Amino acid sequence: PALAVDYSSPDLRLECWSGPQQLLAGTWSWETTLDGKRLEPQGNWDETCWFSDTDVDYLELSMDLSGGAQLERQILLARDEMFLLLADYVLNTRGGQLSHRYRLPLSGEIEFEPQQETREGFLTAGKAIARVLPLALPEWRTDPRIGQLTANNGRLQLEQEHTGKNLACPIFIDLDRKRAKKECTWRQLTIAQSLEIQSHDVAVGYRAQCGDDQWLVYRSLAEAANRTLLGQNLSNECLVARFLAPEGEVDELLEIE
Repeated sequence: PALAVDYSSPDLRLECWSGPQQLLAGTWSWETTLDGKRLEPQGNWDETCWFSDTDVDYLELSMDLSGGAQLERQILLARDEMFLLLADYVLNTRGGQLSHRYRLPLSGEIEFEPQQETREGFLTAGKAIARVLPLALPEWRTDPRIGQLTANNGRLQLEQEHTGKNLACPIFIDLDRKRAKKECTWRQLTIAQSLEIQSHDVAVGYRAQCGDDQWLVYRSLAEAANRTLLGQNLSNECLVARFLAPEGEVDELLEIE
């Protein structure tokens, strides 16, 4: 897999390939509102973190928004594990009814095929090429909370809502075509600190499973502290790791202190 990102202007552009097939091409657009009022961008993207090794390429960007809020964008390509993690984090708002929507540009011949009972879907070009999991949304469509993942006018669109100060909006794209035929699931994880369950304003965690492969994604939205999730004790800002079952151990792909 390969990924190209141009963040020289507020209209960030990206292109993504899985082998010879281009999946994404164009502007990654977004819109954030707080109590119905749009939070406007204040300047351009700033690169806050760049990391590359044999496992992953990782880019983190930040943009100031009106009202003192921030938009942080995570882009992680795991080459050997064959997945792409894309996430927006709306941070440091004054609190209220927070809504965020972003649109990923599908390449010309790519279509999104949603599943009927669950919120996952496939990127297809005659056949399934990649699977898309909206990690922060409930897996089953019978649970209408929080938001939706749809496609409209050649764009993959994620919409989420939350009452609070911070909002996490991640998408996990499985680029392994062999896993596309296998069962998958994902869950939002309970996070504890000092024996108390933490809200999504403090930190978020997710487990994704495709076939026999599982991954753990954790992100602190408040000041980093000692917290636990899925049997792991963490004190860092961000962790993306392969989860090894039944041992309950993790094989770190990315860790940000």
